[in-house]
Amino acid sequence: MTPDYPYPSVPQLPDYSYYPSGGVDLIHLVTMIGIWLAATAGFALIALTWWKHSNAGSFEQYLAGPLRRARWRWWLRSRWSHIAKRCGLSVSEQITKKDSEGNPITTTVWTHPTLLKVQSSDTCLYATVRTRVGQTVDDLESAVPAIRDAAGAHSARATVVAPGTVRMEFVMREHLSTVIHAPTAPASPTAPAASRASVVPAVSTTSVRLGRCENGSPWVLPIAQRHTMVVGSSRSGKGSLVQGIVCGLGPAVHAGLVRLVGIDLKYGIELAPSKKLFTRMVTTEADAVKTLAELERLMEQRGLRMKDSARNHTPSTGSPLVVLIIDELSTLTNYMSDAALKKQANASLNLILSKAAGLGIVVAAFLQDPRKEVLPMRGLFTQTIALRLRSRDEVNMVLGEGTADKAPAHRIPPNQPGTGYAIAEDGAVMKVRAHYWTDDQIRDTASKYQPPNAGKE
Repeated sequence: MTPDYPYPSVPQLPDYSYYPSGGVDLIHLVTMIGIWLAATAGFALIALTWWKHSNAGSFEQYLAGPLRRARWRWWLRSRWSHIAKRCGLSVSEQITKKDSEGNPITTTVWTHPTLLKVQSSDTCLYATVRTRVGQTVDDLESAVPAIRDAAGAHSARATVVAPGTVRMEFVMREHLSTVIHAPTAPASPTAPAASRASVVPAVSTTSVRLGRCENGSPWVLPIAQRHTMVVGSSRSGKGSLVQGIVCGLGPAVHAGLVRLVGIDLKYGIELAPSKKLFTRMVTTEADAVKTLAELERLMEQRGLRMKDSARNHTPSTGSPLVVLIIDELSTLTNYMSDAALKKQANASLNLILSKAAGLGIVVAAFLQDPRKEVLPMRGLFTQTIALRLRSRDEVNMVLGEGTADKAPAHRIPPNQPGTGYAIAEDGAVMKVRAHYWTDDQIRDTASKYQPPNAGKE
């Protein structure tokens, strides 16, 4: 019998193009993985969006902030050699060597300043850099503006922290564009003796917190043993600094450790809201000259009393720190109608500015025009703040020659009153903005912290 199949049967291979019972379709697998990844990413995006909008503080603290700061640090570390080259901090030299066959090969070798440390905060990127051989810290400081622009920073400053070592600070996030109201004053004690004791530990006679710095830190202005001059054009926000100093000293005034004296020859308008905090406030030329003469006599008395006992004055209820607030100083030094009174006022003010700071009598003066002919004694002020000014020349007059590039107060927008530049204790320029004080806050603070009925020294 002839078989149906004359040839041996050949086993057939299974078709794996689609095999639901156990085969693998690569395209199908990749598609499913893609769908799964897309779904996971979508769910993650939804969760992150919900987190950001429901609790922006924790989102910034635990995710956005750390990622942003890591990106800043990575950028500086990974690009440092390129940045140093482009900003003129590196040098190159040609080195010729011979290969294995004796042929000369010339290569270019670059030497960069050493990036010792990179740190970051919520607002700033910090770089500690050591000079290369043949370089000075002045070379590093001069390159800071170029590095600032390369990093996209709002501002930058440099501080020498060790021989040949500079710490650069780049403000990566700007914090001064919005207005922040001054914090509400704490409740004042009702009983002068027992209740006020709980407030005294928080009283400061050495400084006041006026606002915030561009790097996010509080702006604390030293008051004791310093004469302060604030210069700014019309509507630059001088009022915020006036009331910031006056109301900031409120607890110390109430404790009897600070005595405020005011001179406001523009009819007392600027100091009127906080007049309850002042022991004395005058608005006429004759009274202003008389007040300066009285402070001059007080200075002489304290000087004679302290000459054998102390080098600097320590505020007490019996001998408080006297802070003289002068609004529009030029009306006192240059624009007085009576020439004799003007001469006497200038003489007294010169003596006070020259000798009184260590004796517990300090001046905080505010004006618009910093020209030498308007204020000949401007060099006697130990710290100066420049609010919005009209020109580069005025910046140099207020903060010192050559500071207009580091502290461009003439470029402050008119819609940012209270913004200015101050010289920090380390000598670096810091951009600052004062808190805004409403009239209600000023009156409330003045009512809470009125000075006690203390006798004269």
